[in-house]
Amino acid sequence: MLSRSASLKAGSALVALALAATACTSSKSGSNNPPTGIGSSSISQSPSSGAAGTDATSTAAAGLRAALDELFREHVDLTGFAVQTAVITGIGSSNTAQALAALDANTVALGKAVGSVYGAAAETAFVKMWRAHIGFFVTYTKGLATGDNAMVSTAQKQLAGYKKDFSNFLGSATGLPPAAISADLQGHVQTLETAIKSIVTKSPSAAADLQMAAMHMDGTAEVLAKGIAAQKNLSGDVDGQASALRAALTGLLIQHVAQTAAVVQTAVGTSLTSSQTAAAIKALDDNTVDLGKAIGSVYGSAAQTAFLKMWRAHIGFFVTYTKGLATGDNAMVSTAQKQLAGYKKDFADFLGTATGLPSSAVADDLQGHITTLEAAIQAIVKKDPSAGAKLAMAESHMAGTAAVLAKAIAAQQHLS
Repeated sequence: MLSRSASLKAGSALVALALAATACTSSKSGSNNPPTGIGSSSISQSPSSGAAGTDATSTAAAGLRAALDELFREHVDLTGFAVQTAVITGIGSSNTAQALAALDANTVALGKAVGSVYGAAAETAFVKMWRAHIGFFVTYTKGLATGDNAMVSTAQKQLAGYKKDFSNFLGSATGLPPAAISADLQGHVQTLETAIKSIVTKSPSAAADLQMAAMHMDGTAEVLAKGIAAQKNLSGDVDGQASALRAALTGLLIQHVAQTAAVVQTAVGTSLTSSQTAAAIKALDDNTVDLGKAIGSVYGSAAQTAFLKMWRAHIGFFVTYTKGLATGDNAMVSTAQKQLAGYKKDFADFLGTATGLPSSAVADDLQGHITTLEAAIQAIVKKDPSAGAKLAMAESHMAGTAAVLAKAIAAQQHLS
């Protein structure tokens, strides 16, 4: 994954073909080997993960699909985060400016992904159009926030024009039908408009609407990856079981972080006991249920039940952590951190037993999840301008976790 800064990583896909190697690495980028992951993960590869060159989750095609899924989901999540930040602190606040900067870092990463395949001119054109469409969403948000229907209408017309221009751009680049791309972009525009409106109006459906907008991007990533992979003769199968597993885990684990942040932001913007916060917690639990189903589809209902119990518990510990920070109760914060340490050990043993990965390595990776998400939660509660960047870091970490878990499961289950 390409480096945004010394610490923040973006899941940018450098697609392997005659031009360049697939790479979604950290700031150590430069290897021409296929990536073992997107994002930052500390889990070591176990012997059961398969011999080099046989891992269907790490082919160029699978890496591309997962990378696009990560970047597109992050685009939606960071847009929602910026809007919520504007609602809480004001459109002109330094917090909102920094949230928009974190969103723009995602745009830059997407542009580099495009440029790695189609060259510098395409990268420049992409970034120009992508930034423009974000600007149109900002105008839409301002119109909603100020009750300026004319501004809302203008933004919607601008987004319609963007949809046409961007569809032609992607169609020309990938060989996909512009009409089909346009229809998919309309889905993106509609779902994100709905989420933005819900956030601005403080609707209880806001978190669920944001999750829906993020989920829409999974299909976009798959279709674009399939078109690019076919066009450039990338190794692997975009639609293969292993590729689908990696993409699914990438999306679900990233969304766990995003929906946790949505809960915390909602609580800060309303209260810990508001109907909006309760609904955001429900949306987070929906993500938990989906993750449980993914586990159950591989390891059976008993494993699904055990996963749900532990995963819900760790979310509860993060809620306790948030309450402690919000109320200045240091004892509550300390209790939550001790609970998370216990969860780390128990869940590492669970995943290690299931996947064959070393439990100690899994525990180290879970510590990364805990540390990055704690940092994001603390920044949100304190209304620190760095919150958006810390959220992006926490999401990036989960993409790396997804890549390594997918590799181990695919090897164990003989997925191709």
